[in-house]
Amino acid sequence: MKRSVARRKYRYGRSVWTTFTGWGMVLSAAGAIGCVLWGVGPYPPLHAETAMVALSLLFAAAWIISSLRASRRKSYWLRRGPASARPFRHSSVDDGEYGSRTLVWFVALLVPLATLACFAMGLMVSPEYGRETARLDAAGWGEHPATVVRLAGDPVRGQDDPDGPVYYETDLVLRVPYDDGPREVTKRAMTTRHAPKAGTTIQLYYAPGDPRPDSPVLTDGRRQRPGLANLNFHLILGLVLIVPPAAILKGALEWDMTSRVRRFSPVVHLPALGILVLGLLLLLPTALGGESAGPASFLSCVTPGAALAWVWRTA
Repeated sequence: MKRSVARRKYRYGRSVWTTFTGWGMVLSAAGAIGCVLWGVGPYPPLHAETAMVALSLLFAAAWIISSLRASRRKSYWLRRGPASARPFRHSSVDDGEYGSRTLVWFVALLVPLATLACFAMGLMVSPEYGRETARLDAAGWGEHPATVVRLAGDPVRGQDDPDGPVYYETDLVLRVPYDDGPREVTKRAMTTRHAPKAGTTIQLYYAPGDPRPDSPVLTDGRRQRPGLANLNFHLILGLVLIVPPAAILKGALEWDMTSRVRRFSPVVHLPALGILVLGLLLLLPTALGGESAGPASFLSCVTPGAALAWVWRTA
C-alpha cells in the first residue's frame, strides 16, 4: 500500500525554557479564568485577575523569545494520510511532539471556560455596588425582624389577580433594632399579606451593624453576588457551555492538532495572540474599575474561540 509522503519542515526547536514559559503561560491564564469564575475579586478593580493575566502575557513573550533563541531543526510529521500512517497518538516522537495529553485537556477546557469568564465579566457589578455590598455584608446584612410602631396612612387593599392572594399597601413607621440602638424608619407603600397594626413584627432586609443613618431598609434585599455564589446559574451554564465543547475539542485536539501548535510559528501564534489581547483590551475597563464596557465585554466572548479557530486553520 502506498503511503502519503511526510513533508519536511524547519521549525523552532524545543528547550527547557520553552517548556517552562509555555506551561507558565497556560497555567497563569487558567488561574485568571479560575479567579473570575470563582469570584476571588468580588467587584472591580480585579487585582488578582489582572495580575494573573499580566503574568500570562509575560510568559507568552518569554515563550516566543525562548523559541526564537532555540536552535532550528528538521522536524517531520505526517500532514495527511491514513490513520495507520501516523504514529500512535501518545507515543514519544520528536521529543514528545505527539504526546502531552495534559496539554490537550488544558486547551479543551480553557477555551469554553475563558468564554464563560468573558460572559461573567460582562455581567459584573459596578465598583460602587460592590463596595456597598461588601460594607453591608460586614455589618450583617440579611433578613431580620422589625416592629410596626404606627401606621402613617390607611391600608390599601390590593389584588393583582382574581385568583391571586390579597395584599395590603401601607405607609408604616417601623422600629429597627440596630446594634447601636433602635431607630424609627418610615417605609412608604409597604406590602404585607395582612392589614398591619401597631406591634406587628415583620421581616425586612437591613444591616444591624451599619451605623449610617441612611442605611438601606428593604423588603427584598437580595443582592447580586460574584462568581460561584450564583451556584445554580454557573452549574447550568457549565453543563451547557463547557462539557460538550470540551469533549469535542479534546477529541479533535488529541488526534489532529496539538502536535503542530506546541512549537512556535509566527504565522500561527502571533495572530492568535493578537486576537486574545484584543479580547483582554475589551475587558480592561471593567477589570480596572472604570465604566462597564457594556456590549464590548460580551464581544470579548468570541475571542477565545476565534483564536483557536485561527490556530486550527493555519497550523
